[in-house]
Amino acid sequence: KREEIQAALEGKSIVVNRKSETTGVEYMYTAIPVTLDAKTILLRFSVPMTQLDGIRKEMVIYVSFSTIISIIVAFFCAYYLSKKISEPLDDLTNAAVEVSQGKYDKKIPVATNDQIGSLTKTFNKMSVKLNTTIHALETENKKMEAIVNSMINGVVAIDKKNKILMMNDQCYKLFDIKFHYCTGLDFYDIFRNEDIYALLETSIVEKRNVVDIVTLKSHFNGDKILRVYVTQISCSNEKNDSLGTLLVFQDVTQIKKLEKMRSDFISNVTHELKTPLTSIMGFTDTLRSGAIHDSDAAEHFLEIIDIETHRLYRLIQDILSLSEIETRKEDTNRQYESIENILQYVEGLLRPQAEEKGLQLNMNIEAIPPYFCNRDKISQMFINLIENAIKYTEKGSITVSCKNQGDCLLFQVKDTGIGIPKESIERIFERFYRVDKGRSRKAGGTGLGLSIVKHIMLLYGGKVSVESKEGEGTTFTITMPYET
Repeated sequence: KREEIQAALEGKSIVVNRKSETTGVEYMYTAIPVTLDAKTILLRFSVPMTQLDGIRKEMVIYVSFSTIISIIVAFFCAYYLSKKISEPLDDLTNAAVEVSQGKYDKKIPVATNDQIGSLTKTFNKMSVKLNTTIHALETENKKMEAIVNSMINGVVAIDKKNKILMMNDQCYKLFDIKFHYCTGLDFYDIFRNEDIYALLETSIVEKRNVVDIVTLKSHFNGDKILRVYVTQISCSNEKNDSLGTLLVFQDVTQIKKLEKMRSDFISNVTHELKTPLTSIMGFTDTLRSGAIHDSDAAEHFLEIIDIETHRLYRLIQDILSLSEIETRKEDTNRQYESIENILQYVEGLLRPQAEEKGLQLNMNIEAIPPYFCNRDKISQMFINLIENAIKYTEKGSITVSCKNQGDCLLFQVKDTGIGIPKESIERIFERFYRVDKGRSRKAGGTGLGLSIVKHIMLLYGGKVSVESKEGEGTTFTITMPYET
């Protein structure tokens, strides 16, 4: 009547736990049917649970121990594998950070031949290529920057929002900009000139190149005349595809001054030549009209013609002399000359002229080493300065001083004449400039004497200074270095 027996009779096999009625110990029972010699018999098995509990405890111990061992082994294996993978990845990450900070020559040692090693090799190749490319770009940028900064014209580029992209050194100097770095600043905050604004806006709105002359007013450094070129920056032939605007500033102040000087020179030469020629032609016609038969009138007219002829001759000689001096970079036919002898010669020429006007000519000449010069040019410079002092001095004296001052020859002419107005001092060395035109012509001056003095002095690298006070006199001081 046991459960396992009943199940076996039905052809089933079950396991049943219960206490044995005989021993009182809990057993595990099972039964199976077996056919033997055409007979069906039942085999019934039993085992005490205490034996199975021992086996179970051993299995738990073995399984727990094995699990712990497996976990420890797995931990170390995982640690080893993760370290083997993470260290190269950390190196790559750190290297990538350094490259992003500008250290393009960073290289990582390749420790493995797996995918990480392949990635490391690829990174190193990328780093080398990037370093080469960046170096090439930096070199090109330096070349471009050097070229732009070497330009004699000011250059500034701005973007569509009028922010400065680039500006060369000449532009800083031209506009006297105090900021050391203007890139990124607004163009209108740096360049304050309405005429430039108008040109810029015209170029942007009409999308065309604009060229015009602009004057920069300055109370300290003098006005500057600029030729401004404004053009749109584009990356293609499409005018609408504008990246910004390029402005080029050319300083034409000296060019304009030279053009004005040339225009004034031609006008003055024409006027100066016309005056004596008109006199000569007029008195010649008068003589032809019958005045030649009046001996007194004829003599007077011929004397005037002679004066005007000599004036015309001096004018032409001065123009030729000035032209010849201006075209030279240095004087020729130079040799060591005695300045004392040259001044003695000049004194002999001009003393009679000074005495004729009742002026005292004082010569203070110290012992001077021989000077390497062209005797004729130096004589001409001395004569023009001293003769100029005699012409514009009515009474008093002219004092000429010459001495050795350090490495320079110092020559000074001081008079007690009419003086020069303060506003005219800077212009007296210009061609044909006269403080008092009527008085100068009456004195027989051509208006080129001081200009010739200046250009002769420049041939020797000299400097000139003028001190004058109206009604009290003028002092010209010239210093010229000795030949080294």
